[in-house]
Amino acid sequence: MRSLLLRVWNSPTYTTWGSLLANSVSAVVVLPLVLTRFSPEEIVLWYLMLTFLGLQYVVDIGFSPTFSRIIAYLLGGVAVEDLHRPSTSGTGTLNQGDLNRVYSTMRIVYSVLGLAWTFWLLVVGTLALYRPISHAQDPRSAWIAWAVIIVVSYTSFWGEQYVSYLMGLNHVALLRRWDTIAAVGSIATSFLVLYCGGGLLSLVIANQVWQLFRVARNRWLARSALGGLLPSVSREPFSRDIFNSIWPSVWRSGIGVAMSYGVIQSSGIIYAQVGTTANVASYLLGMRFMQILTQVSGAPFNSKIPVYSRLYAEGKKTELLQIAERGMRLSHWVYVLGFGGLAFLIEPILRYIGSNAAFPNPILWTLMGLAFFAERFGAMHIQLYSTTNHITWHVANGVSGVIYLAVSLGLFGSIGAYAFPVGIIAGYYGFYSWYAARQTYKAFGLKPLTFEKSCSVAPATVLIALLLGVLLT
Repeated sequence: MRSLLLRVWNSPTYTTWGSLLANSVSAVVVLPLVLTRFSPEEIVLWYLMLTFLGLQYVVDIGFSPTFSRIIAYLLGGVAVEDLHRPSTSGTGTLNQGDLNRVYSTMRIVYSVLGLAWTFWLLVVGTLALYRPISHAQDPRSAWIAWAVIIVVSYTSFWGEQYVSYLMGLNHVALLRRWDTIAAVGSIATSFLVLYCGGGLLSLVIANQVWQLFRVARNRWLARSALGGLLPSVSREPFSRDIFNSIWPSVWRSGIGVAMSYGVIQSSGIIYAQVGTTANVASYLLGMRFMQILTQVSGAPFNSKIPVYSRLYAEGKKTELLQIAERGMRLSHWVYVLGFGGLAFLIEPILRYIGSNAAFPNPILWTLMGLAFFAERFGAMHIQLYSTTNHITWHVANGVSGVIYLAVSLGLFGSIGAYAFPVGIIAGYYGFYSWYAARQTYKAFGLKPLTFEKSCSVAPATVLIALLLGVLLT
């Protein structure tokens, strides 16, 4: 039993699941209070603000995964000068001088990005929230809540340097254990605020306090990692050579994130400008559930990304593929079973508690389930291929993003919110998924049918049955 507990305690996958499940508990503890005590207008505002906070990954433009991957390469003994050929130059020994240069550059980059993020929220976010806030019962409190988010935003973004550092060192389990503790604290605080009659402003303040705690905690964890190596890292000037070496990967990743996650999450913001309050609330609620599902299902694969990069740097491709294949298979099953559970359980629960926002209707939820399965499939393949440090996100997501925008905007006038998942289906099944998979097969010499028979065929078959079940029942 002790051995099993230690394995769970130190497992990146299990601790990531713990963190995500702790956050997902808010759907059981906090969400019912939000849906029953907030008006439909406040529900829309709350989920729009969460959507904007999630768009931080777009403004990051790919620096976070790139810096994490580079630090993982350094940990595998790759010199800064050899980052373009990580699989043939790893010595297994970290060069602290290279770490100094990379971290000093990363610190300056995140400082600049933090300012850009704050300015983006101040301008774009404020304009997008103007119409929804004008419909709220208490616009003044809503504007104050948005101001609190903007004020905290710089520190929150700046603190992501510590997350990238810890992820690159493969301290995923350590980071996620603390994320779980913070999530439980945040949920408890949010519950007390809502239970005691607090409104949107009080809930936002409670959540932003925990964001500041998260930054302080990650800074402490980063400074303690590797025997307290970070405090001894000398603050060197910004290295243009390092920046130039990673920039091709960064901008490709950035375009990929913007044209996939960015445009998909922005659908709720666009819909809020033209849709009715009830329909927007239902759509945003469905997207929130789908976001939780994709995050939880991605844990078995995504928690091992630093390991994939290190193994690739050390030339251990067979071991890398074994771990990746197992992670993909488990990720697909978690997604499929989670989708089925949400489809058949959430709607009656929402009706029972008297929710002021309805669960998406069966057709919309079915389209979402089909769309985001393709997203999971393609995302894992493109992440696996990215361990080679040859980034093609800009092609995969760029083309699929253009398809998504053309289809969804073209159909929105005739089919409404259904156009958004239909656009995702067109972009992901039409290009993204098969393009990303083909890159992986070619890079690692895989036989597509053999590989996918082990990873995705059975989960996909069960998903189709569940989709039919949702529509028929």
